[in-house]
Amino acid sequence: MINYPEALKNAAKSMVRFKNPINLLRLIVRFIAKEVDLTHASMLVHDPIKKRYTFIDSRGESRIPVHLIKIDNDHPLILSFLGKEKKFHKGKEVLYLEHLQQMLRNQEKNHLNKADEIQINKVCDFIKSIKAAVCIPCFYHGELLGILILGHKKNEESFTEEEISFFQTLSSDAAMTIKNAEFQLELIERNRQLEEKLAEIKRLRKKEQETYYQIMLSLAREVREKDDSTSGHLEAVEKLGFMTAEELGLDLTGKKGDTLIAALRLHDVGKIGIPDSILKKEDKLTAEEWVIMKQHVEKGVKILEPLSDFKEVTEIIRCHHEFYNGCGYPRGLKGDEIPIEAAIVSVVDAFHAMVSARCYKKGYPLEYALNELQNNAGKQFHPQVVEAFIRALKNNMYKYYNSRVNGNRQVHEAERKAV
Repeated sequence: MINYPEALKNAAKSMVRFKNPINLLRLIVRFIAKEVDLTHASMLVHDPIKKRYTFIDSRGESRIPVHLIKIDNDHPLILSFLGKEKKFHKGKEVLYLEHLQQMLRNQEKNHLNKADEIQINKVCDFIKSIKAAVCIPCFYHGELLGILILGHKKNEESFTEEEISFFQTLSSDAAMTIKNAEFQLELIERNRQLEEKLAEIKRLRKKEQETYYQIMLSLAREVREKDDSTSGHLEAVEKLGFMTAEELGLDLTGKKGDTLIAALRLHDVGKIGIPDSILKKEDKLTAEEWVIMKQHVEKGVKILEPLSDFKEVTEIIRCHHEFYNGCGYPRGLKGDEIPIEAAIVSVVDAFHAMVSARCYKKGYPLEYALNELQNNAGKQFHPQVVEAFIRALKNNMYKYYNSRVNGNRQVHEAERKAV
């Protein structure tokens, strides 16, 4: 004899463990077939995508070939639970084969018309074809999620009210668990779709920002190409800046290195908004013109604002005309208030500007430019950056010289052997 309250308690505990509703329903089917000693126990489950009900499991001596039987939403059995045919039930929506057969035997007493007779016969024929005795629906807020199919008792006794009540409670709890599992799966699927959409937005945003960066780089080059004499300035400043940063021992891996390179390339992009009459002026700028020239820093910042991943780059560009002693612009920062990357841009930009020929001047000798940097270290320029730059420049010049000498030696040696 089954202790039904204890069985329900244990079943409830088992339901909590199962995340896959199909596995839970199979557990229920196995439990019923084993403990109640039926010819078989089976479970029909609704497939909302295919809009039909399929058997997911069947246990017992007279088990059903689950993969062969599928019924549509308009099947007589389904309509008997959802439509006007509910009057065929014997209380609490449970469908008994025996009760349906009694109704057919007493048509006049049960006030059955011809349509009712036809419908009941169809339901009876199907229930008999699957060798069932009782069908118990699994409802959740009026939605028929499945049907628990019970075969006949092997002892040929009728189901008691306690047993039917047990099966109904089990079906109701199972329906709730199934729906909760569906909600979880829907939530997981929605989260997956959301993640995919966010990833796609991120990808498009990255592509858009990369495109914008290339436009900014083209603008920076256009600024320099306004004067043929400045050709190659960006490339030179980038190389000088990177080797200075390496000499300082800065971490240039990953994003940090990319940030410095972007700042070196784009530091003067704001000059695209400065009139050529000021940019190319051969004479000394007037006070009014100098005010306009200084605006190129904030113009550059404004241009780069759409690049949300360039916050650090933008800050470097904003600070690359600040002086170590606080006399620079636009904010009058000093000392360590100035990002070290901005201090590097300031030094290498000034150096290359001094040694390069312009429309309004000839390039200064290397010694003059280096002396200017040293004389203004601690004033305009960060002293440690100046020292690192000079060391890096000399080391690279030494390497270049040695490579030339060694290369000439190899050529001479090859010529000597050839003779």
